[in-house]
Amino acid sequence: MASRVRLVVLAVLGVMAVVFGAAPASAVPADEPPLLCLVTTSTVAWDGGYQVDVTIKNISSGRITWRGKVAPPTGTITGWGATFNGVGGQHTIDPPAHAPVLGSNAISKFGYTGTGSSVALPTITCKTSA
Repeated sequence: MASRVRLVVLAVLGVMAVVFGAAPASAVPADEPPLLCLVTTSTVAWDGGYQVDVTIKNISSGRITWRGKVAPPTGTITGWGATFNGVGGQHTIDPPAHAPVLGSNAISKFGYTGTGSSVALPTITCKTSA
């Protein structure tokens, strides 16, 4: 009976790992950096434009900072909730000046609207912060 209970507990832990985006310890390569943030996006598109809303959550136990890039294939973007730099094909997105660092479990939200026929999604990179 004890081995059956352990098996059930391990199975439940495995499911939780999948739900929270973590891989079982044996499947993570030793040189793989730890996952620091969870990025979610939601989009709405219409004829000739779109809106993207982004949430970045620090899922580490330390402090992090983040940076984003977005490359709309055509058209322009107008953003809020972060610092956007760039014109035309490549934009960088930095945390707002009032919140450059995220503590453990903290979130940052930003968004932008764009013109054009295809939605441009950002690439977000998170790094540990001192």
